[in-house]
Amino acid sequence: MNLRYPAFIAFAMVTLLVRSQAPSFIFFGSVTPVDRSSSKHIIEAVKNVDPTAEVFHSDDMTILQVRSTSNMGEAFYRSAIETTGVQLLPGTRTAEELGLNNVNPNGPPVFVLTGDPAADKARYEAAVAQWNIAHPDQPIGTAIHLRNGQ
Repeated sequence: MNLRYPAFIAFAMVTLLVRSQAPSFIFFGSVTPVDRSSSKHIIEAVKNVDPTAEVFHSDDMTILQVRSTSNMGEAFYRSAIETTGVQLLPGTRTAEELGLNNVNPNGPPVFVLTGDPAADKARYEAAVAQWNIAHPDQPIGTAIHLRNGQ
C-alpha cells in the first residue's frame, strides 16, 4: 500500500495547524498619542472582535501593536480601534520600519529569541561576558526574564 499520499495529507494538515497557531503582529500608527484612558477602550474593542488578541502600545503611545493567533485581517482590528475615537494613520507599520529587529552592535547585548532557547541563552550569556570584560564600568547582570528560569 502506498503511504505517500496519506503522509503528504497529514503533513499538510499539521503545517496548516501550526501556522494557524502562530501569532501574527500588526502595528498601527496613531495620528496623535493615544490617551491612557482610551487604552482600556481600545483593548475592549479589539477583544470584542477577536478574543485571542492582545493590544500593546509604544512608550510614547503613538504605535499600537495587536498580537493574535486567529490571524484576522488588519481591517477588523483597524475598525475596532477607530470605533473608540482613535484616528489611525493609513496602512500598517512593520517591525523593520519601527526598528524592532535592529540590534545596535555597539550597544549592550540584547536577548534575541530564535526558537532555540538553549542556544539563545548561551549566545546571550557569552555576549554579556564579553560586554562585561570590555565595559567594566557598565556591567550587566542576568536578564530579568532569565532570573525566573524562563
